[in-house]
Amino acid sequence: MKLFYQYFLLIFLLMIKPVQASINEELDQLLSTLPPGHIHSIKVIDAETGSVVLDRNSQFNLLPASTVKAITAISAYQSLGKDFRYATSLLSDRQLGTNSTYSGNLVISFSGDPSLTRQDLSGLLEKLSIKGVETIKGNIWIDGSIYDGYSRAGGASWDDHNICFAAPVSAVILDRNCFYGWLVPAKIPGDYAQMFYDEPNWLLSIDSHVVTKAPGKKEEGGCVQEVWPAPGHEYRLEGCLESNKKRVRMAFAVRDPEEAAARYVESWLDKQGIAQHGKVIIGKPEGSFKQLVATHQSEPVPELLQELLDKSDNLYADSILKTIGRTVNGDKGSYATGTDAVLDLLRERGVDLTRSRLVDGSGLSRYNMLSAEDFTEILKAGWDNWGEEAPWLAIRTNERQWLKTGYMSGVNTMVGYVFREDRSPLIFAVLLNGLRPEQPASRKEVRTFHQGIREFHRSFLSRLAGSS
Repeated sequence: MKLFYQYFLLIFLLMIKPVQASINEELDQLLSTLPPGHIHSIKVIDAETGSVVLDRNSQFNLLPASTVKAITAISAYQSLGKDFRYATSLLSDRQLGTNSTYSGNLVISFSGDPSLTRQDLSGLLEKLSIKGVETIKGNIWIDGSIYDGYSRAGGASWDDHNICFAAPVSAVILDRNCFYGWLVPAKIPGDYAQMFYDEPNWLLSIDSHVVTKAPGKKEEGGCVQEVWPAPGHEYRLEGCLESNKKRVRMAFAVRDPEEAAARYVESWLDKQGIAQHGKVIIGKPEGSFKQLVATHQSEPVPELLQELLDKSDNLYADSILKTIGRTVNGDKGSYATGTDAVLDLLRERGVDLTRSRLVDGSGLSRYNMLSAEDFTEILKAGWDNWGEEAPWLAIRTNERQWLKTGYMSGVNTMVGYVFREDRSPLIFAVLLNGLRPEQPASRKEVRTFHQGIREFHRSFLSRLAGSS
């Protein structure tokens, strides 16, 4: 790991280097410390004038990871506006009166609200109890038809599909289409570990076939668990868990959001003692549903974008992308209509991505191909439009900088703004791909490797902040 000792020595020398050294010289020295085999695309421009401060392979298309969310946020604020809110509604095809029996159909019209919870849905259904409904002689429809196409973008890793951060993005969203629990080892080695759920009443379950093993000589990598789709459950969990482990936190993606919502509605009606003589049906109903029974609205766009950016929430990003597609062109929301709308919006601002590729709003897809030049142009368009009044900049926690980072296997990226005293801000984009420690590598060496990349980013930003 000689490279890392050379790296930290260089960082120290840069700290004591005379201030006369140019930013290009110092940043080139920093770049020389990055591991062999990597590739980078980097650009820094003046936010006010657009003049180029640094350009290193700025037109190279690389994997951007979660920095794509900065593009989604800028496009959403431009197209949806600050006052847009998602609305989820409970509608009926007949007037609900004072009679305890409602002889008609109901529809829950989902809007793709990424913040909608099961508690919010219960609040809509509670209006039935308030109106004294005890029996429903009709069907209840789960309508998510405003979105179209796949629930995940092409190029998203298949082995992430069961994990919460890669939950499917349909118009029907409850609790981010995730559920949580703890995997607890059995007391007797050889028995299956048990899953305990945060919310067992959601009727989402795992078929656990994880064998509890007595602690002993650890296998390479230790005990692991593997997840598979399973009939009658969301997933089947296999593998092993050592008995000396207290418990393991699990965060799963809901496999079928529409079906899960239907089961929850049936469960809610049953618990409230409301008899239903029809069915809960997934799809868009025929007929006219003009009677508004209840509605739930999300927080406005600025608050939603903070969730998207601060927590790097993939479901928020991709649902908002689909909403952009639905809103801009009046089409159903999808990855295709969303990215087409974003490209059109950027083109109107003078940003042409015809040599790049954008396929989602979150950056989960490995089909995305963007360059540092793309990002600096997009962030410049955002700056020209709103300056520091953009909501993500107006409430930033660090007054000297704002950045969005992105991570994948082999990928480490960051884009954003550096605010200098008495000078115009700088816009930067740093895309690093092909990052991998020399093999074989111990866990300590892997940690040191990633620490080196983090130190590179910190030193890069520090140098920009002090540049003249």
